[in-house]
Amino acid sequence: MNERKCVIVDAYSTGRYLPDEFKRYGIGTVHVMSAAQIPSIFQSHFNADLYDEVIRPSERMGYDDIVEYHLQALRGRELEFVIAGCETGVELADSLSERLGLPSNGTALSAARRDKARLSEALASAGVRSIRQVVSDNAEEVASWKREAKFDEIVIKPLNSTGTEDVFFCSTDDDIQRALSAIVGKTNRVGSLNRFALWQEKINGQQYTVNAVSIDGQAFVTEAWTYDTVPIEGASSVCSLERLLGGREPIVQELSDYLVRALRALRIVDGPAHAEIIVDRLGAVLVDFGARLQGSMSAKARTMALGHNHMTLTAWRYADPKGFGEYMKLRGSYKRQALALCVSLISDMGGVVAGYSGLEAIRKLPSFADAIAFVKPTACCNSSKGSCRNAAGSMIGTR
Repeated sequence: MNERKCVIVDAYSTGRYLPDEFKRYGIGTVHVMSAAQIPSIFQSHFNADLYDEVIRPSERMGYDDIVEYHLQALRGRELEFVIAGCETGVELADSLSERLGLPSNGTALSAARRDKARLSEALASAGVRSIRQVVSDNAEEVASWKREAKFDEIVIKPLNSTGTEDVFFCSTDDDIQRALSAIVGKTNRVGSLNRFALWQEKINGQQYTVNAVSIDGQAFVTEAWTYDTVPIEGASSVCSLERLLGGREPIVQELSDYLVRALRALRIVDGPAHAEIIVDRLGAVLVDFGARLQGSMSAKARTMALGHNHMTLTAWRYADPKGFGEYMKLRGSYKRQALALCVSLISDMGGVVAGYSGLEAIRKLPSFADAIAFVKPTACCNSSKGSCRNAAGSMIGTR
């Protein structure tokens, strides 16, 4: 029997744990890189020893050349699937899986899965509620659009970055100019140059995180969490608290119904999806989306609370499609096995993190499940740019 093989494109962020997960099923992994250099935010995530092979393109290659380069390297191999490990790998994973005849979401809407402006356009075209928006690098144009639409406040963000990087809330013309200056012309965390900025209507309501895994066009919601944020000077809006919802709560059904419609609009038929949705008086609306695993999550804590996590279910979907499909159809709504909270420890000051005082005492609490440190002790921060004004880490507890 031939050894089972798969391809992971940019196995960074949560995707860095996929090789070990696939190994449990006897599947070896080939790591394909979408660019010659790993974005700095992900460099600590990469361990070449986890893979049977690493395929890296040349610095001089454009996107089309990179696709052809990897196709030539992969053709003729017995591969079972191609999966994106993180946000930067989504479009290349779509291209390779489609061209190799493997399970794929296709390339027709690849750009809409990464570009937030195109995403909203795809939703609107399919009759799914989306956020009113404009794409511009001109402050006067944006200020005029805000006045004409009679918005008290608008949101500005990069078109295709990750997390809450450079997300600003603007009420005045001066706010608009400052936010525009901070975004346009900057190379964002995933290595893309921000030539324009996305300006959107600010939706006021409760925010939620919802994850799903799809197989052959059928989507299964794996979990839903409330998602609370607080404004931090120099870091816009930062997540402060997440609470796991029960699978049978009415709001989860509303969120699930909306997400399924959004996935259809984006033609997501296979693999993981991560969505951030706000519910206001008009109902649910998508505010951010990734055709990939959720980043910065504790697999351990989620498994304690749910019996699974977004990554293990994604791996199961690809490694054993029949078993996964049969189980998920019989399962119905997901079941919460324990209450779970994720609390972010937020610093509003720049400086050097010398350590996490009291962490060992917290670890001994019966409700403690896991901790994620985003800033390592003794790491130097550039306080003049507010680079440390973010969550220093998260504590996840179950009960």
